[in-house]
Amino acid sequence: MISQLGRILFSTRTMGTLLLVYAFSMALATFVENDYGTAVAKALIYNCWWFELVMFFLILNFIGNIKRYQLISLKKLPLLVFHLAFIIIFIGGYVTRYISFEGSMHIREGESSNDVVSDATFFKVQIGQNDQALAYDDKPAILISNNVPWYLKSFKKTFIQQYDYKGKRVKMKVVDFYARAQDSLVLIQSGKPVLHLVVLENGKRVNKYIESGNVKLINNMIISYNKPTQGAINLADGFGGYKISSPYEGNYMIMATQERKAVTADNQEQDFHLRSLYTYGALAFVVPEPARNGHIMYYEGDKRTHEHDLDLVKVEVTTPDAVDTVSFYGGKGMTNFQFQSEVGGLPIAMAYGSKIYKAPFSLKLVYFKMEKYPGSNSPAAYSSDIMIDDGHNQRPYKIFMNHVLDQDGYRFFQSSFDQDELGTVLSVNHDYWGTNITYIGYTLLFAGLFVTLFWKGTHFSKLNEQLKTISRSKTLLLLLIFLPGTAAFSQEIDMHGRDGKAMPATAGPMATTAGPLPAGSSAQSPHDHSHAADSTTAAATQDHNHVAEMQRMLSGQVVDAATFAGTIRTDRTHADSFGRLLVQNIDGRIEPVNTLALEILRKLYQKDKFYTLNANQFFLSVSTLPFDWVNVPLIKVGSKGGPGLLTAVKANEEGYTTMVNLLSLSPDGTIDFRLKDDYLKAFAKKASEQDGYDKDIIELNDKLQVMQQLLNGQYLRVFPIAGDANNTWVTPPAPATDSTAALRNPATLYLMSIYGAAQSGNWSAADQKLEALKQLQFKLGKAVVPSLTKIDMEVKYNSWNIFLNLMITYALLGTVILGLAFGSLFKNSKVLRKAINVVLVLISIAALLQMYGLAVRWYISGHEPWSNGYEAVMFISWIGVMSGMLLYRNSNAFIPAAGCLIAVILMGFAHGGSQMNPQITPLVPVLKSYWLMVHVAIITSSYGFFGLSALLGTVVLLLYIIDHKKISAKVKASVVELTIVNEMSLTVGIFLLTVGTFLGGIWANESWGRYWSWDPKETWAFISVIVYAFVLHVRLIPALRGKYLFNLLSLLAFSVIIMTYFGVNYYLTGLHSYAQGDPVPIPAWVYVTITVVALLAVVSYRRYKGRLWK
Repeated sequence: MISQLGRILFSTRTMGTLLLVYAFSMALATFVENDYGTAVAKALIYNCWWFELVMFFLILNFIGNIKRYQLISLKKLPLLVFHLAFIIIFIGGYVTRYISFEGSMHIREGESSNDVVSDATFFKVQIGQNDQALAYDDKPAILISNNVPWYLKSFKKTFIQQYDYKGKRVKMKVVDFYARAQDSLVLIQSGKPVLHLVVLENGKRVNKYIESGNVKLINNMIISYNKPTQGAINLADGFGGYKISSPYEGNYMIMATQERKAVTADNQEQDFHLRSLYTYGALAFVVPEPARNGHIMYYEGDKRTHEHDLDLVKVEVTTPDAVDTVSFYGGKGMTNFQFQSEVGGLPIAMAYGSKIYKAPFSLKLVYFKMEKYPGSNSPAAYSSDIMIDDGHNQRPYKIFMNHVLDQDGYRFFQSSFDQDELGTVLSVNHDYWGTNITYIGYTLLFAGLFVTLFWKGTHFSKLNEQLKTISRSKTLLLLLIFLPGTAAFSQEIDMHGRDGKAMPATAGPMATTAGPLPAGSSAQSPHDHSHAADSTTAAATQDHNHVAEMQRMLSGQVVDAATFAGTIRTDRTHADSFGRLLVQNIDGRIEPVNTLALEILRKLYQKDKFYTLNANQFFLSVSTLPFDWVNVPLIKVGSKGGPGLLTAVKANEEGYTTMVNLLSLSPDGTIDFRLKDDYLKAFAKKASEQDGYDKDIIELNDKLQVMQQLLNGQYLRVFPIAGDANNTWVTPPAPATDSTAALRNPATLYLMSIYGAAQSGNWSAADQKLEALKQLQFKLGKAVVPSLTKIDMEVKYNSWNIFLNLMITYALLGTVILGLAFGSLFKNSKVLRKAINVVLVLISIAALLQMYGLAVRWYISGHEPWSNGYEAVMFISWIGVMSGMLLYRNSNAFIPAAGCLIAVILMGFAHGGSQMNPQITPLVPVLKSYWLMVHVAIITSSYGFFGLSALLGTVVLLLYIIDHKKISAKVKASVVELTIVNEMSLTVGIFLLTVGTFLGGIWANESWGRYWSWDPKETWAFISVIVYAFVLHVRLIPALRGKYLFNLLSLLAFSVIIMTYFGVNYYLTGLHSYAQGDPVPIPAWVYVTITVVALLAVVSYRRYKGRLWK
């Protein structure tokens, strides 16, 4: 019996089943989290005993197979190491969950704190009063409502606790729970009196109801009705009207007469006035009518609209003498007791919320610093200057993005801030042992995976030997070894794949789109935290001069973009000469205006041309006639924000809006971002908590900042300051100092000459002034200006668009040679062979052109062409094409075809997100994380290998379909070779994906202190690892072993990659309320793809089975 149980537990069938259950459970959890919140996903899946049991059985299964597959041997040592690493990682995760904790610390300027408010929620109970009170241990509790699907209710656990108070048993059972509770009044004559309060929250009127004999927490203050409660604002029925007593000082204003009076703070009863505005600090409410009989109905609030509202808990309390059901509010961040009353004669206090941990040291916030855009009040980054006091010593420290504080096992990260910029919120992680154990596991995992590629005796080495026997080539091994190393050279990676073609001279800090607040023209608050640079751009002066003009323009009408473009009279020849004028970009790089103009136009408009205007003409027009552009639909609005965002900014049918539509004008003349309130909420969130709407709002505000600075002339930094140690260049309207006064005149005269040239059509004077300006740049900026050859080369490179054109070329050539490869299976004629050779020559020429493009980019930028995500993908795609060509020695044209098509996929990935959104932003640069750079580069590389495998799997299935007696031998030989290449490609792909995924965990831990938070993106990346692990292990499962199933699975598994990269952004961003029954929108192409793949699988299987392939 025991031996049979062991055989089942340690079998490869059990392993495969557990992997699939594990992956499916995580996938389901991501949708549950999207619909019901992270707490529900953790309560129902991630933190459930059965989910941990699956992980435990996976560990046991591996341990049991160590002997079976003889992993304790020198030739299989790397396999043993990286499999054992997973066990260590699981152990580290166990320590993190059950021993460590995380939370947040809020500190106001000048104040100190050692209170860490937990992220986890607890059920807290105290029984008795004064010296008779007994406080019981806080019980971890994740409460969820009944509003979950039927298939998840079986996983829901009812929270029940029993307490012993001096021999009396007290039982507490949660009978109902409403997340983000909302209430409404149902009028019933037999019901209790219900008092209606209208409360002001964030400038909006919100209805609140209190039943007679109950209390309610509103804006962090307790209000009772006919239930005297210590520390509460008590409202009560009285003789001849209502009464109020309060421990706080307040005031009220009678709405009808505008008369104001005070409310004393001595709990003395006073008359309460209906239809009067009562104010107690941040709490302001009105009771508009007398109490009416009815019943309060509670319901769960919307996850987005009511995300900051409290939860409502209903608890059945059973004592030896009574049973009562009580209700109280609570939730994450609440630390005090929310219910205090008597049940069966026992004073009972209850709470549902966070727990306060006491750190063994305190932090004092000396100064909260908000860095802002030049010339505006719009924040771009923030940091906290603190003083650490451990009771013995004090030392200062600065916390900001990617710069954390480690103190006595605690890690502090800059998380958020108070809206008045006088306080900071720090994320706190206390996980010293869990983190270090996990990091040990990561180290062993990375080492084991890497060494496996070289170690003799592993399955990978056997595959390589088989391939060498077939192809007599060692190229693939060199390629597979080379690619992981080159990916690690990435130094400027944007996590969203938007590196574009910006080429800084050095790897400087990355500007991020996660920072700016709405641009306001009003004066700053008395407590000014702005630290924006102002000397080089004179932005504040320009803003002052343009406000009146902007106010006039805000009342203008939207113009037709095509008609407007036709009215621009900028000479193309002169504009192209202007494009060779040098400018210093925001990163300090000296580059042609043409480069900057393209980047800005792609950032705003997401195209290389604005109708008939090229980028040079566009930039020159905006620089000379800025306010002609404020009513032009130029700014592209993202689609992830949904139709609501497009409507709010009055975008046209193509998704473009104007600068005017993004601004609002207040009665006092202040100009602000129209969606300022939404932006403030989005910016204050952690990056991991921002949904698609938040990201599009941030991106839209980012574009507004670019547009504002473009109109102000702040990008036109064309003047070198003579003798400046930092080689600073300034804009034409720079301050009139001795060092720049002489430089301003040539540019001013040049820009003025544009007006006359446009009117007369004679551009000779403008040409002369432009040439004089160029000569001045070379004279005063000779230390940093590039050579004329490099300038010309960069402008030509910009015009070539070489990588996009090569992508199209590879797509055509790859399709042609794929067709020829299939044709050669039927007829091995000289014509086909010559045609294949011609296409191979063309592919070789294209590859040489790509190599030339990379070399030019290297020459222009001054660094290797794999220093950012865009360059890395271009480089890897070139390696993919070259590998296909070099492996062609066995005359199998399917391999170069696959190399071309995978290059198309990789280059399409890069151009689909980066080409039209390069990183040109007005943000104050912040530190980048090295881990993020490497993480994205490696994961991107893995997608290339998985795409190659999917294509090879498709080719094999097609070969099964076309197979017949005359070509059977050729088909079988091709299937064997392609399957080996497929398996090796999958192996390298999963190695890269695994390393990249866990490097992402390191990045997250180093950035905000949580190396695994079950974020949908990181979870789906891990699901991909598990799914591909299953595909690679099917060869060990007897019932699933075979070339057909392996190649089919390599194709089907790529759907998980598509979900990871595209689907997560589309379905798991919180834009759709599927929990309320809305159908999940699925694009039509998904159905078409599923149908085609299903037909391919069925037809190929029938042919495979009919021909008795083995």
